[in-house]
Amino acid sequence: MSKAGKTVFYFGFWVMLCGLGLLLFPKLILGLMDIDASAAVVARILGMLLLFLASYYFVAGRRPQFRAFYWVTVGTRFSALLFVSGFVLFAGARPEMILFVVVDIAGAVATLLALRAENRKDGA
Repeated sequence: MSKAGKTVFYFGFWVMLCGLGLLLFPKLILGLMDIDASAAVVARILGMLLLFLASYYFVAGRRPQFRAFYWVTVGTRFSALLFVSGFVLFAGARPEMILFVVVDIAGAVATLLALRAENRKDGA
């Protein structure tokens, strides 16, 4: 792994830790920063994170050597349905939230089909 690759790889642990903290202990994590969990700032922070995540997709999507990233996105986008369904069933989220995941699932299917087609082409 290159030095730059290592920095990206290890930064992933920080992102994962933050994500897990917010996912599993949102009131605790937000409370440490004296942020009301219902405040609009939380939505803005999540919006910022989505913009950052989008930049990763834009860069990786233009580089065929990032195929491993493509495969990872298939799994994570499919898992979004499980997470959101769990939020609806166990955390009081509104069922309409599942509608947001439809795009994730459609994108995951499209990527999966494209990757399988490329694998068949490469193997032929």
